[in-house]
Amino acid sequence: MVNSIRKFSASAAAVALVWSAAMNAQEGEQLPILLDAESSSFDQKNETVVFRRLSITQGDIGISANEAVATALDFERSEWRFTGDVRITIESATISADSAELVFEDHGLVVAELRGEPAMFEDLSATREQPISGSANILSYDNRTRVLRMNESARIAEGSNEMTGCNLVYDLDQAKITSGSSGCDEQVVITIVPPSADTEPEDATSP
Repeated sequence: MVNSIRKFSASAAAVALVWSAAMNAQEGEQLPILLDAESSSFDQKNETVVFRRLSITQGDIGISANEAVATALDFERSEWRFTGDVRITIESATISADSAELVFEDHGLVVAELRGEPAMFEDLSATREQPISGSANILSYDNRTRVLRMNESARIAEGSNEMTGCNLVYDLDQAKITSGSSGCDEQVVITIVPPSADTEPEDATSP
């Protein structure tokens, strides 16, 4: 593995690699993973690979950042730390943060923990009338359940309605917002803004 990484790090600055979980098109297999980076290098002391200005895509999931450090390249079991303008897209949802730690297993994303001041997300699904957006100091995403948890100064809004607390949960598949188990003294506060009054119809006698 080390020798292959050394050969890889000696390649040109433009990097484009594809990993596939299997060669046969069988039900349940992982989709191919495409990694594209401006440059890469091998940290021999820490036995990690450093990528700069990279993007990773697999199906409807996209990940990009200014820099990433990986413990391995095969995605069979690897941990990644992303820093600088981190963005993760899952279908219609986008999560942005200052830094993120991701775990891949069996050639697929398992979990991601993102941090920021704050870290933010937005879901612009066309299936609902109002977009859903939120923020927190820590956003934890479980790709197996497709659930996003917001911790520390959490806020989530749908249109003009808003919920705040220290632990909020958003189910991406169900578009469902709930409050999680609270281990702090901060209460969940829900603010509902009534719709504005309809504009009065024009006078039929007016020209």
